[in-house]
Amino acid sequence: MKIDRRNPHHWLLLAQQWLYTLIATGARRLARRPHKPLVVLYGHQLSGNLKALYQEWHDKHRDQIDCYFLCLDPTYSQHLRQQGINVLQCNRLKDMILAGRCDAMITDHGLHLMGAFMRFTSILFIDVWHGIPFKGFIPDDFRLQHRYDEVWVSSPLLKDIYQQKFGFPPEIVNSIGYARTDKLFRRELPSGDFAKQASIPKGNRIVLYAPTWQQDDSGRELFPFGEKQDAFIEKLSRACDKHAATLVIRSHLNSSISNRNFENVRYCSMKDFPDSEELLQNTDILICDWSSIAFDYLALDRPTVFLDVEPPFKNGFSLGKEYRFGLVVTDMNMLCDALENTLENTHWYTSAYKDTHQDVLSATYGDNTDGKSAERQWSRLAELLQ
Repeated sequence: MKIDRRNPHHWLLLAQQWLYTLIATGARRLARRPHKPLVVLYGHQLSGNLKALYQEWHDKHRDQIDCYFLCLDPTYSQHLRQQGINVLQCNRLKDMILAGRCDAMITDHGLHLMGAFMRFTSILFIDVWHGIPFKGFIPDDFRLQHRYDEVWVSSPLLKDIYQQKFGFPPEIVNSIGYARTDKLFRRELPSGDFAKQASIPKGNRIVLYAPTWQQDDSGRELFPFGEKQDAFIEKLSRACDKHAATLVIRSHLNSSISNRNFENVRYCSMKDFPDSEELLQNTDILICDWSSIAFDYLALDRPTVFLDVEPPFKNGFSLGKEYRFGLVVTDMNMLCDALENTLENTHWYTSAYKDTHQDVLSATYGDNTDGKSAERQWSRLAELLQ
């Protein structure tokens, strides 16, 4: 759940989280330790790295470890519970007391108002973040995570960036992979749930447009090259329609894109379709700007078109422009031509960008391309718990 500061209900949920954290911190001293180690996952949604870790636990570690997803949003909690997920709610005192008894808490965004757990307990805190970034960060952006016990990143290059640019102590940064990309590296076949839910016609290829959100530029448009939303979507839609492809528009959790009625266009927001990896498994061509989703898609080695627009980052880059591993387009005509050419024949793209893909893949993932990052992370966690 993204916090809306104008919503009184969100402030109530945060107040309950803060109060129940204090109570749970005191209760931890009185309660008996659980028979099995207890791990809590916390984030806006059970998606990305957290979801991959939960699935790995469910498949392989349920007998040795208990695991829950801790959720701030009561409605989303109920949704997950209906799917059979182990959920704890921040607005339930008994759930927070159980969360306060955990041995480790793994987060991908931070803690909101649960700082007391870090200050006054022996809980291990581990950060897995939520994207390999183009966006530049400064040490102040990670003041909380600097106090974590460990931070898990995707490669030695990212470890160096976390140390040199983000100010992390080197001893807590561990380059053991990015769990969310495991099924992409393993080239797993998509389940079919996304295609069914989004009503993608059978046999149609998917072109995904996934822009980053406004970030530090409040006036930034989500559609490039001076194009209005309808005109931009219509032009891409026509190009897709010629080649039996469906255009999927993906809005970030921090932004919204209004639906417009085009026959071969689907609007699949991050809120409604949180499983980005399944979406990428179904995607044949990605169009993006500075979104970190590009580095997830890199694991599939498929055509990627980058829009050469101004980056919305006040602190520059973490990974710079040279890490755009695919075709970079500078105007609408070039974009439409590139899309049609790639839909007609993907081999030209593979031939032209194979080496660039491999170079960026090696830099951003190192040796962690075997699809076993979640396995390594649970093994590392077992070492820490001992």
